[in-house]
Amino acid sequence: MKKEILNGTPIPYELPIEELEKMLSSPIMKDFSLACEALSYKSDPKAYQIMKSHINSKDKYRRLYILKTIYRHPEAVELADFLESAITCDDFMFIENGLIIVSDYSIKVPERLLITTVKKYCDDLYTTVGALKTLEINNENFEEITKIFTACSKCAQKEVLGEILCNGYLPQKSKELFELFKKDKFAKIRLLGLEIAKNYGFDVDDFLSDPDGHVRKVAK
Repeated sequence: MKKEILNGTPIPYELPIEELEKMLSSPIMKDFSLACEALSYKSDPKAYQIMKSHINSKDKYRRLYILKTIYRHPEAVELADFLESAITCDDFMFIENGLIIVSDYSIKVPERLLITTVKKYCDDLYTTVGALKTLEINNENFEEITKIFTACSKCAQKEVLGEILCNGYLPQKSKELFELFKKDKFAKIRLLGLEIAKNYGFDVDDFLSDPDGHVRKVAK
């Protein structure tokens, strides 16, 4: 969603590119951030080039804000190294925001890098596991995603991964997904299993005695 206000200040979308470029050189971080937001929605290729010139800033917070905004420009898909370095660094702020970019814009990064990163930081992630939707649909990746799903401790994570699995692997993996979801500790995930059962003709009897009233109601 396009922001209108940043830290109490209106984002100056109306300013010409030349003025926003000056703001990027300001020693005040707030000016820099406001300019990034505004430039990221400018369709003129010059806006992208101006932002690109700051990806190697010595100030990590400026690099971070560029990372968070520059990929709104379609041309930024060329910045594969910038995105991959964010995901593979030791700073979780960059890792998390890099995964958000992959998820939000469906930008492809090396699959093994993505899987390894999500596994390593899974305990600290929430819906950012959605970056895994960029993986190719095949049996190996199905196994990887289901392993991560099983290891997840948060309902938000499992909801996102469940959606990825259902979107990519139904109907061919309907039985496996039914078995994966039906005994989950979260009612929302059991509802996914129930939906698969109803769509593909699996037994719903276990859901009739589910501890969650909504699940029982849907199962009837």
